[in-house]
Amino acid sequence: MAELQQRLDEFKKTFESGAPPYNAPHEAIETMHRATAELKATGIEGRSLKAGDPAPGFTLFNQDHVQVASSDLLRQGPLVISFFRGHW
Repeated sequence: MAELQQRLDEFKKTFESGAPPYNAPHEAIETMHRATAELKATGIEGRSLKAGDPAPGFTLFNQDHVQVASSDLLRQGPLVISFFRGHW
């Protein structure tokens, strides 16, 4: 896990430098920092699941718009969940 954290820290440093390949403008980085601070101020971190916590059961639509229950998927084996933000 330490290797992943190190890679994330390096990515953040590169991204926030504004250098290529990301070329993030300083204003965008400030907006991201402000939004993160606002979220943290709500206390949401303390209410979120932590690594190793069991996730609650859920039913969602898959990519084919078919409703799928996590309990059904777990009967087939381990479950990996990916969050897709949508199209830009």
